[in-house]
Amino acid sequence: MNYSFLPDLLALMILIVILLLLRRRHPQGRADIWLLGLFFTLVEAIAHPFYPQNGFPPKALHLIVMDCYLMGGVVFIWASGGYPFSKNTELIYLALNSLPLLAITTLYGLHVYSAVAFFACMASGLVIGVASSLYLRHNSKYAILHVCGWLGMGYLIHRAEYREAVYWSLCCVYTIAAVNFQRRLAHKSTGKLAIVTGFTIWALCLLLHPWIVTYRAYAEIASHIWNMQKSLISIGMILVMLEEQVSSNEWLALHDELTGLPNRRLFADRLSLAIERADRVRSRLALLILDLNGFKIINDTMGHQAGDQVLREVSSHLRKSVRASDTLARLGGDEFIIVATDLEAGQSADHFVEAVRSAMERPIMVEGHSMVVSASLGMAVYPDDADDSMKQGPEFPPKIGNLKAGVEKNSTTVAIAGGQG
Repeated sequence: MNYSFLPDLLALMILIVILLLLRRRHPQGRADIWLLGLFFTLVEAIAHPFYPQNGFPPKALHLIVMDCYLMGGVVFIWASGGYPFSKNTELIYLALNSLPLLAITTLYGLHVYSAVAFFACMASGLVIGVASSLYLRHNSKYAILHVCGWLGMGYLIHRAEYREAVYWSLCCVYTIAAVNFQRRLAHKSTGKLAIVTGFTIWALCLLLHPWIVTYRAYAEIASHIWNMQKSLISIGMILVMLEEQVSSNEWLALHDELTGLPNRRLFADRLSLAIERADRVRSRLALLILDLNGFKIINDTMGHQAGDQVLREVSSHLRKSVRASDTLARLGGDEFIIVATDLEAGQSADHFVEAVRSAMERPIMVEGHSMVVSASLGMAVYPDDADDSMKQGPEFPPKIGNLKAGVEKNSTTVAIAGGQG
């Protein structure tokens, strides 16, 4: 048994345990796929200490290691999410293109060096790669890449360089993972840098492995680099999860979790900016506050889950009724608020009311039933309806408090929509 692998194996196990604990505290679907990929990496790392220090490894151990290399790479490609199509299609595509590669790594792991068998796998991989690229991905560029990759392997098989052919295919798999992570992770992510660097090193190690085996003087340093990139990727994944959690917390601090709309805090900031802009360019803005009628009855009779669905559906309809320059927010409960900017002098805000009315008249589906929810709408225009007093709530600055008071004293509150279908 080669005990020199044990410290690196222990480090990898510790990092996987940390990732597991982090995933339990902050569940993320992608983390489950990452852990599956690291599981194959861990199995390969456990098998390596049992390799003989000199000579070729036993067939069983060699088979486990080679297939784990491949399956880990395929899972990491899936985790990188580099496909613009549905999850089921992605799995079909990956599975189809993994089968010929799995056959090749299995042949090599079992020490079967048959040109006929390798060429058969190569030909099937070429056909599957081109066909799946054209019919599943509808992309001829990927078909060309498959042709180049498989023909490169065919050339190595023709020269009876089976080890080089197998490690060439593994290098391609891990290169795809590196490219996908580079494209899909956030640009300013520290974890992304660690992950992409790790997969790039991994791909280079696989490409150079046949040469390292020939020149044993470089084997020790290559072994350290080989183990370094596994830890680098694990650390990168932990960093990405933490960064995404921080980003999620920042988003939740400014948005309503149920509807995804800006919350009271973010809306107050945006309304302050809108008022400053109106003062600067001497324009007007309209503030509309909307309360759902009978929402408590919906909660009491149909349950809070149905009430939540009503709020989500109403917010979705209202989103479509406002312009990109306007802000729609949920103040809490069944109260929504809209600020519509850039009203010209003398222009009426009635068309905003009409847009909200149309949005509320659309039926919504709640637990399989169609209904139309009624609401009341109050409107004020800044600076027309904002008084000069310093009336304000603890959550609003003076001018915003004045404008909100303008809505409350404005007599143009109207009932919109109504009834149930």
